[in-house]
Amino acid sequence: MDRINWGYLFGMALQTVPEPRKVARDVFAFAAPRRALWQILALLLVVLTFLAVIQSVLFPVDAEDLDAIFGEGAVDPGLTNPLLSGGIWAFLSFGAVWLIYGIGKAAGGTGTLDEAILTVIWLVFVLVLLQGAILVLGLFAPGLALLLTAMSFVMAFWLLSHFIAEMHGFRSAGAVFAGILMAMMVMMVVLSILLSILGIGMVVDAGSGGA
Repeated sequence: MDRINWGYLFGMALQTVPEPRKVARDVFAFAAPRRALWQILALLLVVLTFLAVIQSVLFPVDAEDLDAIFGEGAVDPGLTNPLLSGGIWAFLSFGAVWLIYGIGKAAGGTGTLDEAILTVIWLVFVLVLLQGAILVLGLFAPGLALLLTAMSFVMAFWLLSHFIAEMHGFRSAGAVFAGILMAMMVMMVVLSILLSILGIGMVVDAGSGGA
């Protein structure tokens, strides 16, 4: 069995920023059974959740912190639960696979389901690397950790836009980005409904103005 070349993978992750389409072609060239791809994605999500648990221990966020950032009672403290966030990541990731494949096909794309899975696998892998770096920086340079956190959001959209464009043969990554935003809106609506069913979500305090 071949060993994983972590140095090569790390180099590819760095190359994702300047040459995302080239990295996408290299990632899509990875040949593995579809079942193995789903398992790799699930494993990476477990690792991402584990890092979230570590972050919650090292840098706990309580209700007072949430109130200071978002306003009193605006966010349910349950959303800071790392296991819940892991479940949300799983929902978003597996949902993203089918949306990337289905919407791309409907728009005339030529990508395959395996390429959609590989796209999300690579996204989560890069996020795992970024999350690890954020944890380390949070111990020694909190300001840089916050900056890297913001950059990770930009990186995620950059990666997805170019990978999907390469996967489906689209020319414009900007048009793909617009499609991603619309798809995300749909996924967030569905997610908010599911969280509401579970009794977790945004809380609106309508009684603070008096009666």
